[in-house]
Amino acid sequence: MSSNLIKSVRSIRNLESAWSVIQRNGRNSKSQDVKLELESFAEDAPTNLRSIKGRLAWGSFEFAPAKGVPISKLDEKGKKTGKFRPIVLAPVESRIVQRAILNVLLKVEPLKPFIQTPYSFGGIQGKRGSQKERAARADSVSAVPAAIQAVLKEIGAGARFVASADIRSFFTRISKDAVTEIVGAAVNDAELMVLFRHAINVELSNMAQLRDKARDFPIEDIGVAQGNSLSPLLGNIILADFDRLMNEGDCRCIRYIDDFIILAPTKKAATARLRKATSLLAALGMELSPEKSSKGGISIDEGFDFLGINLCPGAVRPSSKAREKLLRTVQSAFDESLKAMRGIEHGQPFGRESSLSSTLKRVDGIIDGWGKHYWFCNDHQTLKNLDHRIEGFIRRYLGEYAAIRRGIAASSHQRILGVSELQFIPGEPFDYPKIGQRSTENSAI
Repeated sequence: MSSNLIKSVRSIRNLESAWSVIQRNGRNSKSQDVKLELESFAEDAPTNLRSIKGRLAWGSFEFAPAKGVPISKLDEKGKKTGKFRPIVLAPVESRIVQRAILNVLLKVEPLKPFIQTPYSFGGIQGKRGSQKERAARADSVSAVPAAIQAVLKEIGAGARFVASADIRSFFTRISKDAVTEIVGAAVNDAELMVLFRHAINVELSNMAQLRDKARDFPIEDIGVAQGNSLSPLLGNIILADFDRLMNEGDCRCIRYIDDFIILAPTKKAATARLRKATSLLAALGMELSPEKSSKGGISIDEGFDFLGINLCPGAVRPSSKAREKLLRTVQSAFDESLKAMRGIEHGQPFGRESSLSSTLKRVDGIIDGWGKHYWFCNDHQTLKNLDHRIEGFIRRYLGEYAAIRRGIAASSHQRILGVSELQFIPGEPFDYPKIGQRSTENSAI
């Protein structure tokens, strides 16, 4: 007889909720394969979800092999560093079941201390602060804004020095056995734990293509998949003691998945707490990234960056790295469009996504999304300066567009503008019947 927890995992309501999250997250994917897979599943989602429910009930559901995707890491100038982030892209059915398991685990009482943590903010939407505080902010402050708000609170409480750090290859250093033991003790449900262990195991379908890079993916006991809905919870579990010990005494440690910042009353205290972090992580088989971690404490008066935000006396603004990345992205969108337009002169195919109207719409979406991500920043002049730079990009783009338009055939003008041409819209025209003489018999009638 199945347990209540496993029944909750496979309930249609839970599977629908999990599918909703996976579908919503997938809309932001840059992978065309992911989008096509989601579209295919969505064509008959109710039937597909019932199929998953049935296979879970019969114990025949299998987590199909995933695809390892090495995403190149970029430096501050947007150039490849030679390093990569090992992303594991599981099939949509696997991602739905992983999310369904997480939905159930989030409600397990013994696991709530790992979820509702006051100093960890990434990946899990835990409830922080009093009910009155959460109602006042309408649950809008979460993730990065919540972490920055916590940093500002500590500065207001007297912190004067900070030290920031990044845990190197964090997810690939989490022990599957260690987190399975903790989750197993909390749920006390053998049937659910069998499914849980299968959900966090990693089997890759493209090992041969990955070659030497395959060893950096979490295919053994050590490491969980970056891209698995369960991984942020597992990160919180493995770092629970780290979070507790790092926040003892007069220092605070605000963590966002693998990034953390120490806030302390003195430089000596900040530096000492950073050494403590190094020691605690070493016991877990983890280490700091030297290139992304402070050497010691620095004064808040000097200003510092955390999670893409620069904080200095009186100002909260996007970091210079984040600002430069935005400008590069916008410039790149314009350059790609102009390159495609120039290709028309040489007979190259031109996709509508490169047209003037589509490019401006895409750039507008980039700017709008970026601005909404940094809604809590208070440095209006920095945003105004960015607008001025982008305005210059737009003027240049429109000027070059006009020059290209003058140099190509008039028949292509409408196409590069992005307005549909009636003659090229696919159709299935009817044939007009041939008119012939009616038979004598019909005429007589």
